[in-house]
Amino acid sequence: MIRFITIEFILFSVLINYILAQNAVVNSPGKTKFVTLESNSAIHSTYPTTNLSSPEILPQAYITNENLSVYTWNLNFTVPGKVFKDVSFVNPQLGYIVTELGAVYKTTNGGLNWVSKLNLGFPYYWYGVFALSPDTVIISGFNNQGNIHSGVIRWSYNGGTTWTPDITLFIPAGVGWLDKVHFFNQNTGIVFAGISGAIHFTTNGGRDSASWNYVQVNSDLAWFAGNYDFQNSGNIYATGIHFAKSTNYGINWSTFPSADNVFDGGIDFFDNNNNYGWTGGGQISSPVSGWVHRTTDGGTTWSKRLNTFSYPIRALKFFNQNSGIICGGNVFSEEGAIYSTSDGGSNWNMDVNTSAEMFSINVVNVNQDSIDLWCVGSTGSSTGFIGKAYKTRIGTLPVGIGNINPDIPNNFVLYQNYPNPFNPSTEIRFRIPENTFVILKVYDMLGVEVKTLINERLEKGNHSANFNTTQLSSGIYFYKLEAGSPGEAGSFKETKKMTLIK
Repeated sequence: MIRFITIEFILFSVLINYILAQNAVVNSPGKTKFVTLESNSAIHSTYPTTNLSSPEILPQAYITNENLSVYTWNLNFTVPGKVFKDVSFVNPQLGYIVTELGAVYKTTNGGLNWVSKLNLGFPYYWYGVFALSPDTVIISGFNNQGNIHSGVIRWSYNGGTTWTPDITLFIPAGVGWLDKVHFFNQNTGIVFAGISGAIHFTTNGGRDSASWNYVQVNSDLAWFAGNYDFQNSGNIYATGIHFAKSTNYGINWSTFPSADNVFDGGIDFFDNNNNYGWTGGGQISSPVSGWVHRTTDGGTTWSKRLNTFSYPIRALKFFNQNSGIICGGNVFSEEGAIYSTSDGGSNWNMDVNTSAEMFSINVVNVNQDSIDLWCVGSTGSSTGFIGKAYKTRIGTLPVGIGNINPDIPNNFVLYQNYPNPFNPSTEIRFRIPENTFVILKVYDMLGVEVKTLINERLEKGNHSANFNTTQLSSGIYFYKLEAGSPGEAGSFKETKKMTLIK
């Protein structure tokens, strides 16, 4: 065991020196390269030293309901000696978790039980997973004794029963270790070599090394951190030392300054025009801290740090301009949590104290009105590495369902506002099955019109409107939706009640 740790420490030291040498040009005022490297939780100075030895069927470790005020997160699954790095669900029942030390776990019943599908041990580290179908799944990471310029992926076409040999992808300079992987369809996919600011993309399935194309996104080899934002339209966003964007599935990229003067970590845009977006970040060098920034103009400008935390923020996901979640922590000090916001990130509620650094968030649509959220991470070396997976189901979506479920609706629906009761704002969602004129208005108890939220022609699909009540008093209010055939309103009418409490 001592020899293993010594080898790991030496390799890590060599890696730091190599990256610093390759990235010396990154050092600039306000961008201390050593601090940003040290803050990247994707590389640990020590690793767990034993493989898991346990039965094939792994029951959920235990369920705990913390004192929560927004989302009720349950600790669904734990494994000692493993660091959970990523999670992907293809449907509410079937999902995968990948770990450091080469393990893959699978559930077919929504997390009630987990099965070990791969357990290679050292020197394999899996940092990304994406399930294309119940049977087809890709994992990405690296061989810690392989070429420093390379990373590896593996495919399974039978639900994890067997796996392909390593498919090795190289970059010409920098550390080629792979992290997150994503496929937009069966042929078009991308995998990040985030430590060196590079990617590989494929347009013909990525089933062998020759099917992947290398792109150096950051010419200075500056690294990316946290989660990436993948959109079905082909838009991809990444953050780290720089803010980067692709509009064609990763083939071409544009880079911009980061939101924070240190670096960013994780990013998410949610609306159709990609104007509203958020990015996190943080550092584990003194002062240990985390932060969140917001943009309303597509990343042209960013807010100041909306909030600060006692550890870095690693991943985030928003459902509309008000509601979202973030997660993060510090694996070395056994700290971490999952937070939620209902005011666009100005204030955050700690939903659950995980005592573990949380790395990744996955969203899976359950039905038209609910989603499952998964968040995975790990405790640290002081008490031993323990992988942790948390789950929550949101029964009434906080809006933005159109961005999660792309299916075209086949009837008119007006949803209950969320939150309700509310203060000071709430979201009203509805769906329309055709291009039509829509009127959405709010009335008080006497039937007096308070505000017109929508009065225009809209395209078919899911829509939402924000109702801000800063000028109104507490009480009962009503919102009414009128929608009809193209060019006229009136064929559909529905009214619902909501409560403002100040």
